[in-house]
Amino acid sequence: MNFIKQINLLVSFLLEMGLIILAGLWGFQQGESSLTKYVLAIAVPAVIILLWGVWAAPKSKRRLKNPVRTIFKLAMMALAVYFAYSSRHLGWALSFAIISILNVSLAYLWKQDY
Repeated sequence: MNFIKQINLLVSFLLEMGLIILAGLWGFQQGESSLTKYVLAIAVPAVIILLWGVWAAPKSKRRLKNPVRTIFKLAMMALAVYFAYSSRHLGWALSFAIISILNVSLAYLWKQDY
């Protein structure tokens, strides 16, 4: 069982990286000029990293307590689903939604405090 829990932590990390990548892709697609494309491709993921670092990072002094932190993580993953969907990556959006719900739910049930 410990191995499966470790896999769940790895999946959590990969989902977080996917969120950042999808945020950058979405930001790039929202820009109208070359400058705004690149600014948004950097700024949108930066805001997400900042929010995650303040409210969900394990060593943050302002870390949310559960169950609010779990709700925050689900909301961030829902944002990733939106980014994928609005970028016309429907398969990625559906996959991300299913895997995120399963991952965050298992982490909550197993009290994985990542």
